[in-house]
Amino acid sequence: MQISVCMKHFVYILFLVVCLVSCNGHSKHWEVLTQVEAYIEERPDTALVTLEQIDLSELSGKEEKAKYALLYSMALDKNFIDKTSFEVLQPAIDYYEDNGSVTDKLRTYYYQGRIYQNMSNDALAMESFVNAIAVSHESDDVLTMARIYFAQSKIYYSLYEWDNSIECLRKAAILYKEAGIHHYYADCLILIISGYTIKDDYENALLYIDKCKQISETMSVSSLSQFYSVYLTYLIKCGTGEEINHIIDEYINSISTSYIDWLTITNAYISIERYNEALHAISHYQNNPRITASLKYKALISKIYEKLDRYDESLRAYKEFMVVSDSTNYAIMRQDTKFVEERHSLELQTLKERESKIRVMLWSALSIVILLAIIVFIRYRLKVNRMEKAIAEQETEKYRLLYLQMEEERDNLTNLLGQSEELAPDVKAAVGKRLELLNKFFTAFITNNSDIDRTASKEMEELLANKDTFMQSTKLAFAGSHPKFIKYLEDKGLTNWEISYCCLYALGLKGKEVGSYIKMRSHYNNSSEVREKLGINEHDTNLGIYIRKLLKSFE
Repeated sequence: MQISVCMKHFVYILFLVVCLVSCNGHSKHWEVLTQVEAYIEERPDTALVTLEQIDLSELSGKEEKAKYALLYSMALDKNFIDKTSFEVLQPAIDYYEDNGSVTDKLRTYYYQGRIYQNMSNDALAMESFVNAIAVSHESDDVLTMARIYFAQSKIYYSLYEWDNSIECLRKAAILYKEAGIHHYYADCLILIISGYTIKDDYENALLYIDKCKQISETMSVSSLSQFYSVYLTYLIKCGTGEEINHIIDEYINSISTSYIDWLTITNAYISIERYNEALHAISHYQNNPRITASLKYKALISKIYEKLDRYDESLRAYKEFMVVSDSTNYAIMRQDTKFVEERHSLELQTLKERESKIRVMLWSALSIVILLAIIVFIRYRLKVNRMEKAIAEQETEKYRLLYLQMEEERDNLTNLLGQSEELAPDVKAAVGKRLELLNKFFTAFITNNSDIDRTASKEMEELLANKDTFMQSTKLAFAGSHPKFIKYLEDKGLTNWEISYCCLYALGLKGKEVGSYIKMRSHYNNSSEVREKLGINEHDTNLGIYIRKLLKSFE
């Protein structure tokens, strides 16, 4: 009898244990996923193999499927397997939009952006990265943030927005250094040098060259080779022959042949008129059809042959260059005078053999007429273009000023959310809603900011005008979270507009930032009227400090 009772107790306890285990919604794979998350950065190949061994049908619940989707996407990316669909990542996107940690959201936005990049959709990629940055202040995932800024820099680079690209690279470099990822830190510095060199900003380029020199001993072979390459490009533009010779020798003696960028070395030799050495350098690619078919190779080899008086070979290379140039829409590289004259003489000789003197004269006369007509047309088009350019510049400047206003407001509100932990949820929601509206607009125009028209400017003006709505929503938020505070202001005789004005100070905004939400010329009048109603002497205290102290007194 006693045994029977004991067995009943045992079965009951066992049943409870099973229930507790099953209620968490996780399968036997949850612990494996947790382990993979811990080592995926250091051993992405192992992580990928482990994840591919998991039977997806055995995963339990949306959270577990989301975790698997995110980890698998991370593993694919880290193993340089580019995906152009959301088949893998979609469960993570669906779940982490409203659930999970901020870090989960941050990573999901990043890998969503990476997939868009693989799809060549830079606009949606940038939107994903902007969304990631919006939540990043609540996450300690420094490495993912570094990757986001690096990815943004590539988009800006493709749009020829050098300043934005460099700024993103700066941010990425700081974060990579903080995370201890020295390889990518060095790569960021090298790309910054390249950006400044393209901009002809040689002072800043030299500054980052010096930074790279300080860490050159820790660079990988590929990074060191890339550094020498951009360093030579910089010296070709603004260095001396002695400096170029020195860096060429240092480059060749420090890096194994297979890692050297021989095209850059060839260009460097040409710049200091060492044409035989240039020919020897470029010969390293003679058995590499991918390089020899490139536009840069054909332009350089044509130049070398010309300088070595090998005009037949130069002309043949030039013709090949023209074919490649036409097919890829590259600009034709400028040839030296001697080579141009040689080519012209050959063409003229052929013409003389085929045409009579009369025919030449007739075609010459016709050419003059055509030339005059072209000149008249060009002058007319230049006049029209100047007028169109003036109108476009006016619209562009208007757009730029509106854009800066929106950017300043976005940054102020972002900093406010990041620094103000004491704000009530309703107040944070009101600020967040305004910030979300601004971010959506930035995303819509971030990759198309060269196509400026009146519609864009009008939309920006309307968005800025909606500050009145934000002020009203902020007041309503404070009315819900701090009713005593709002009641006190009403009892002091403040108007709805003046109460909204005080609420902006209560958020933590400064006087200048508050002034941007109303007409600046009425900012002083509003401040004086509010002070008078609240019984504050003009010189007693800062209005913002007083309002925030008043708010705390009602908590």
